[in-house]
Amino acid sequence: MFFQKAFIGKNKWYLYLIVLALVFIVTQLGSIPFVIYNVLANPEALAANDTEALSAVQDNIGLALMLLAFAVALGALWLFAKLFQKKKFSDYTTGRPRWDFRRVGFGALVWAVLTVVITMQQVASDADVVLNFQPEKFYPLLIVGVLLFPFQTGFEEVLFRGYLMQGSALLFRYRWAALLVTSLLFGLMHSANPEIDTFGFWTAMPQYVIMGLIMGFVALKDDGIELAVGMHFANNLLSSLLVTSDGMVFDTAAIFRDLSPEVSWVDTLIMAGAGVVFILICRAWYGFKGKVNIRGRIQRPDVIEG
Repeated sequence: MFFQKAFIGKNKWYLYLIVLALVFIVTQLGSIPFVIYNVLANPEALAANDTEALSAVQDNIGLALMLLAFAVALGALWLFAKLFQKKKFSDYTTGRPRWDFRRVGFGALVWAVLTVVITMQQVASDADVVLNFQPEKFYPLLIVGVLLFPFQTGFEEVLFRGYLMQGSALLFRYRWAALLVTSLLFGLMHSANPEIDTFGFWTAMPQYVIMGLIMGFVALKDDGIELAVGMHFANNLLSSLLVTSDGMVFDTAAIFRDLSPEVSWVDTLIMAGAGVVFILICRAWYGFKGKVNIRGRIQRPDVIEG
């Protein structure tokens, strides 16, 4: 039903462009408090015209302001899709009658366990990863992350695995094409992240695209984005809480700090392997094997009028 719901409402191509343009504008406006705070907190970067430093997360307040901009973006997407395309939130997020929050929790739990296992192995084997626990900074970070990361990861999932996935499906008529296009767009959206400069385009970008493919595949097979939302939330929250370093988008007061961060294709393969395990666990629990044919052509259902 997820892709059949794509036919609900008004779906002219220019309406998608209008909605996306308005969401982009509103998101930029929502980012103004974060920019102002960074300028006030880092006047040396302003004097040196260091745009990378001015766009980096300075502390927990900066992180909160950055994440709140995504709350504004999520609200804008909901509003403009409703006004211009007559689409309800559930129309482009799930094939079920209503959101399944248990799936969100399950996806978050499974990916959290996999992430902790991989991270602890990294901590144990890498001498450059040192303890960085600062209770006075970590506990506020934990509160900010739990409360506000749902908006950031929720917006990205609703936009890419929901709204744009359906829009791409209407354009190309094949599920695999919608999966590939939105995963590439998801990767390109992160091209401004500092990891691209820190580790190199061809090292960091494949990780973003692969993450997009994993979450997109799960969304397609499970007929909704709930599992992907949970996975994305756990990934970003734990990225900010467990290990961080210079040159990371979430340069936070994490428990550990990597003094000499490196990313190789081995790390990419480990992440992809974790993604496969995630998919298999979700398939075993929710039984979506064969539920949706990824290679199948999308047909307009007679019962839904656009």
